[in-house]
Amino acid sequence: MKLKTILLASAVAIGLSGCVIPTDRTYYKPEDSFGEAVASQSCGYLRTNRDALKQSFDDYSIKVNASQDGRNGVTISVSALVDKPLLDINDIFFDTNKVRLIQPEDREKLKTKNAFRHQSDGTIWLSRTFLLPDAPFEQVIELELAPGAITIKGSPSERMVFKFSLTTTFDVLYFSINC
Repeated sequence: MKLKTILLASAVAIGLSGCVIPTDRTYYKPEDSFGEAVASQSCGYLRTNRDALKQSFDDYSIKVNASQDGRNGVTISVSALVDKPLLDINDIFFDTNKVRLIQPEDREKLKTKNAFRHQSDGTIWLSRTFLLPDAPFEQVIELELAPGAITIKGSPSERMVFKFSLTTTFDVLYFSINC
C-alpha cells in the first residue's frame, strides 16, 4: 500500500512541476523588423517561445503567427485585440478578403479554417485562422493585411505586413498540468 501511495504522490508531483524535453524545433521564426516578437502561447518551447509578431496601434493590436500544419500545409493565425470600453463587438469587422500572401508568390487564396470573436470587460478579441495548403516547406511566409482588414466603428486599420522564415534550432520543450 505504501508503494502505491509513493508512486501516486510522485506522479502528481511530476505532473504539477512539469516535464522538460530537449529537442530540435523547426518553426516559422518572426522577423523583428515586421513587429514585436511575442509568445503565441504560455507554455511550450523555452528558447523559441517568441514565435509570433505583434503590431500595436492606438486602440488595437494585431498578432500573427505561422506554423506548420500536420496536413502538409501552413496555418496562419491572425488575432486582433481591441481595447476600447465603449465599443460593442458588432462595431468591429474583420474583412478576410483583405488578407493576402506576399510570399510565397502565385499561390491560391488562403482558406479560412476558424473564426472566433469574444467581448469581455471592454476588450474585444477577434481571431481568424487560415490554411495555406500544400506548403510544408515554404522558406518564407509574408502576410499583408491591407488597409481596412480590420474596421473599428467605421475607421479602417492601417496596412500591416508580417514576415516569418522557416528555421530549425535546438530548444527545450516544457509543459505541465498547469498549462
